[in-house]
Amino acid sequence: MKGAKEAASGGRCPQPVVAGATPEERDPANWPPHALDALQRVLDRSRVDAGQAVRDTFAHTDRQMTASEFVTFWNSSRMKAMATVGKSRNPHIAPVHAEFANGRLRSTIYENAVRRRDVRDNPNVALTTWGPGGATAIVYGCAREVPDSLRETRRGATGKPRRTVALDIEVTRIYAMKGKSEPVS
Repeated sequence: MKGAKEAASGGRCPQPVVAGATPEERDPANWPPHALDALQRVLDRSRVDAGQAVRDTFAHTDRQMTASEFVTFWNSSRMKAMATVGKSRNPHIAPVHAEFANGRLRSTIYENAVRRRDVRDNPNVALTTWGPGGATAIVYGCAREVPDSLRETRRGATGKPRRTVALDIEVTRIYAMKGKSEPVS
């Protein structure tokens, strides 16, 4: 059963991923030019450095995203999948909230999640999300826990209180493409 705050917000978790970030800070149209330029350089470099299979998938010129289009797509997608690998060398993947604000990628994870331990042992992470028509994005980066970011969040299925920590993710690679346009009948 949804809590009153969650129900009032259309089922979305009422806490923002980036605590204190305003809608304006999440909108790339309001970012300083250097923030979008940096993401555009990562997009461009990623496309050039990609292997053949990735280029064949993501390098369709009519489906490439600009940095602004990428951030708008990424932030409009509620859930992402985050993959981590810890000391055991076993992969872990789970749904997370992650968004860009003022050019920085942030995510939250539960304080007792395996991924938190993984990030401490191996900060390399990968995230992905997708949308209609095959729109998709894959982001690679180096995550670090934001100091003093532990906060209460909504209760879990057991009804017990839960807490999350914030991750700041330095983006190292981005592969992104728009969905296919539907043919006009």
